[in-house]
Parts: sequence; C-alpha cells; structure tokens
Amino acid sequence: MSTNEEVIRELYAVAEAASLNAERFVDLFASDGYFLDMATGQKWTGAEVRQPIEGLGSIFPDLHRELLKVYSAADGVVVVELRLQGTHAGDFPTPGGVLRATGKRFDVPCCDVFVVEQGKVKSFHCYNMRSVWLSQLGDGNG
Repeated sequence: MSTNEEVIRELYAVAEAASLNAERFVDLFASDGYFLDMATGQKWTGAEVRQPIEGLGSIFPDLHRELLKVYSAADGVVVVELRLQGTHAGDFPTPGGVLRATGKRFDVPCCDVFVVEQGKVKSFHCYNMRSVWLSQLGDGNG
C-alpha cells in the first residue's frame, strides 16, 4: 500500500492540467471523501470531486501546482504548502461576477490539508489565497 504522502503526491500529479486524469483523481478519494474550497465554501463529495479540477483545467489550461513542502503525520493528516501557477485563458466565476479571460499569469500561495485513511482521501481542505489570485488576474474586487 502507498504511504499517505505518496497518495497525495499522486493526487496532485493527476490534477495537473497538462496530464489531467479526473477518473484517477476521483479514485484516490474514499466514496464519502470530500473536497472543500475554504475560500468559497464550495464542497464536492464522492464523484463530484472531479468538478473543481475539471473546471480549473478549462479556465487555466496550464494550471500547475508547485509543491513546496509536504508534512505527513502518523494520524493520516498530510499538509502541503504549494503555489498555484498558470495562465488565465477562460471565464472565471467570482463572487463579483464572471472574470473574462485576461491572458495574465498568476502565482498564488496555497495550503492544502488532507486526511487519508486506508490509502484513500477522506477530506481535502484547500486554503487558497483567492484575493491574491483575483488581484493578479486584474479583478479589484478580490
């Protein structure tokens, strides 16, 4: 069986826009596992977890997650410091409305907290700096 860190590293690998594999992404979650975007409060459970990565992949077709540090605890908790990077090439829904593609590059700090049980992701809390992201894309409402 893979270590918890290996599960999470594979999760990031299959979520890369250039090699997106939404089916494998879903397979890495427990059937009741979920993905919670802390910046917006949006939550996806079960097979729905594919929606945010597919959506981001269409808006940011070169989306890359640069993993800076990975911390793995004995209780199944894995914490990842990372940067979200890419180019804004599609319409991005925001609280203030849709931000049309700007072609701008972004580099946004993020921290993800996972709970892994028996080789499957039970929970994924994404703490992205949405205000920084929107500011870099040119939305003053971020």
